[in-house]
Amino acid sequence: LRIMKVFFDTNVYVAEALLGGAAERIVAATLEARWRIFSSDYVLDETERVLSEKLDFSRRFGRMTRQRARRRATLIAPRASRHRVPHDPADSPVLGAALDAGVDLSW
Repeated sequence: LRIMKVFFDTNVYVAEALLGGAAERIVAATLEARWRIFSSDYVLDETERVLSEKLDFSRRFGRMTRQRARRRATLIAPRASRHRVPHDPADSPVLGAALDAGVDLSW
């Protein structure tokens, strides 16, 4: 039996924290299926920053959202990579972490 590996990007964690709905169901279904969730400090830092700085929620809310995501995920420290996301270079560290984790699915 092979366990699926998934990597959620910042948008999933922000949507889960603010909207619930589909993002919350995706994360819950992943946990229920006992799939392995991977993340990186880059994604967790970005999640916290987006919530507190860009969307003007409290720093505490940003930290709590980060901690919640961190508890459910295996943290990956990606190595330097030649892989880049041409249309959005800021997503290159997300791609690198997902590749290093060997995930089956990335959202």
